[in-house]
Amino acid sequence: MPFVGSASNDFHPMPEQPTERRVGTAARVGRKLYRLVGDLLVRTPVFLPLVVVVGVILGGAGGWLMIGLALVIATLLRMFRILICSVLCGAVIGLNALLHERHEQSLLAGDVVRMSGQVIGFFGSSYVVESSWPGVRVLLKDPSHTWRRGDRLSIEAVKQEIPEPPVPGMFSSSSWMRGRGISVRLIAVRTTSLHSAGFLGSTMRLSDSMRSFLADRLMPPCTQTDARRQVLCALTLGEKDRADPSTMETFRRGGCLHAFAVSGLHVGIVAAILWLLLRLCRVRPALGRYIILIAVGVYVFATGLAPPAVRAYVMLAVLMGGLMLRRRVGLFNTWCLAALVILVVQPWQLFQAGFQLSFVVYGAICIGVRYGLNNRPWFGPDDYLPPRIHTKAERMAVRADLAVRGAVLVSLCAWLVSLPIVMSQFHVVNTGSYLTNIAITPVVPLVMLFGLLVIAFGSVPFLGPAFHFLATRSAGFLLALVGFSGSIPGAYLPAHPPAAPSSFMAVSLQRQKSFCVLGNPGVLIGDLNNEADARYCAEPALFHSGLSPAFAWGARSEAARAVLLRSWPSLRLMDSSLQDTVRRVTTPAGSFVFYPPVPGLPAHPVGNSQPIILWQRADGARFMFVGNAAAPTLDSLPPDECRADVLILGYNTYAPITGVDTLLSMGVKRLILLPGASKWSVEQSDLPPGISLLRLSPENNPFFFESVRVPSQH
Repeated sequence: MPFVGSASNDFHPMPEQPTERRVGTAARVGRKLYRLVGDLLVRTPVFLPLVVVVGVILGGAGGWLMIGLALVIATLLRMFRILICSVLCGAVIGLNALLHERHEQSLLAGDVVRMSGQVIGFFGSSYVVESSWPGVRVLLKDPSHTWRRGDRLSIEAVKQEIPEPPVPGMFSSSSWMRGRGISVRLIAVRTTSLHSAGFLGSTMRLSDSMRSFLADRLMPPCTQTDARRQVLCALTLGEKDRADPSTMETFRRGGCLHAFAVSGLHVGIVAAILWLLLRLCRVRPALGRYIILIAVGVYVFATGLAPPAVRAYVMLAVLMGGLMLRRRVGLFNTWCLAALVILVVQPWQLFQAGFQLSFVVYGAICIGVRYGLNNRPWFGPDDYLPPRIHTKAERMAVRADLAVRGAVLVSLCAWLVSLPIVMSQFHVVNTGSYLTNIAITPVVPLVMLFGLLVIAFGSVPFLGPAFHFLATRSAGFLLALVGFSGSIPGAYLPAHPPAAPSSFMAVSLQRQKSFCVLGNPGVLIGDLNNEADARYCAEPALFHSGLSPAFAWGARSEAARAVLLRSWPSLRLMDSSLQDTVRRVTTPAGSFVFYPPVPGLPAHPVGNSQPIILWQRADGARFMFVGNAAAPTLDSLPPDECRADVLILGYNTYAPITGVDTLLSMGVKRLILLPGASKWSVEQSDLPPGISLLRLSPENNPFFFESVRVPSQH
């Protein structure tokens, strides 16, 4: 009989030493972590080569750390084939970068650049031209010619410097160029066509022709101003050039502008539609995969071979290729392989927001799908019940539960991981985009389905008008839904904290124009004569700086006013309210006094109708914005109020304010001259030691921007 033991005769083992227990626990955790990492890397063999490639592209200490860490892990896990593959991929990228740098230096040496290349894209009125391998890209401005994609050119041009805008948030041409591998901007002196497009040029021309032909079927003549048709073209074919800025702004503020770029969303929807049609036609899956791969490739080609669409097609091709070869397909390994292929061909895509969002959001979607499938049902029958005994209503509840869980979890994961990228790249936060993307999830496939049906059967009697009707109605519903989401207060916020109430900013624009902001919330004064000045200069600069104007003067264009009112609905436009009386308003930034112009001044120059604005901060500092106002308007101010610590001055050609005596009598400590004051001949040496002078935008640099914060003088 084995010894059992009792209360009087128990076996007492030796107590385990604490050190040995800790060592044993640490060893077990280490072994478990080792097996976990090993299993992950065995299932995802492309991950370490991708890390090495990213490290080579990034360079610097961080890049070398990534390379060393990947190689050490591969060595410790004895994954020697992966180690060799990683070294080879890194060597290919490094050699390509070295050859590209040498070719770039030889091609762009000197002030005059002579090169031949092919037009591969457009940016505004400029052309993106790429030379032969190893492919140096330049941005060519050539107003004397009109070129198409695929044209081969012989170019003689001069280089143009592109300064960084000192006001963050404003559009940066240099950042845009770096993200697309463009080395320099050129201004053409002489360009001639080589009359030989080659295979690549012919392919791009055919792609553009197909895209234009399909877009014409979605947007027949006389429908170019229909916003629904614009949404239909942009969503189905990625044809954003046909969309008005107001339509683009609606989707941007609603957080759904990604729907306008043909990407993984569109490629996935087209593939899903084709898969359903093939299943309805009882096509075998083995044959259906080939059909989907070819048909989606034609769709990507017809939409202009946009980089996001090509990225999505590469991922689909990797996934389909694994299924065709009957190899185990891992979502994460597919993700890594697609990224590796793209970065080996075009390393500069790593710095594009589109590339980052595509792959980061794809990874988040995979995580959301995996978690949603493993998570318990939120509603419906008990998941322990066998599906074979479910009733028809219970089976419908299971499908509905799976769809709701998938939409909520996938959208949440995608929104969370895209938020930091959107904040860093675009400086805004779409607080309602998470719910908006859930709401449009069932609508976008319908719009694309009806759009594809219009392309295929739009000219068929009876069917064509019906599909046109359904396509425009669904696109109109999508536009209304996104517009409602973007119009909710707080749905579109700056990514930076609000500026201090005492903030002041002055920014110069082109053609001796400028705008100023006094206080937060305060007054916006500027030469915003068109929509571009408001949309691309004033609005992004204010958003990034955390400034919110409560009043505005100087937005003479209706389009500029619409941009400002869309961003700040409570903004009060003071142009029409300033007649002959002095207006006094108060905000948390301080008190503002608007002194109207003196009656009897001629209508021209425009500055004669400009008021003088006095801002007294809470700390007692006084800012006076004179701008281009006439001297009689300044002389009409009460003597006890004509005092200022900071004076912002322009130039009035009718009655300019000249001389230093006026400044001394006002007690000015800092004088800021706007771009229009370039004719004022007073220099710093002409001013007393107590007055500092700052000029915005010298005439020899019309693209100069400056942001200034003036501290209190008290």
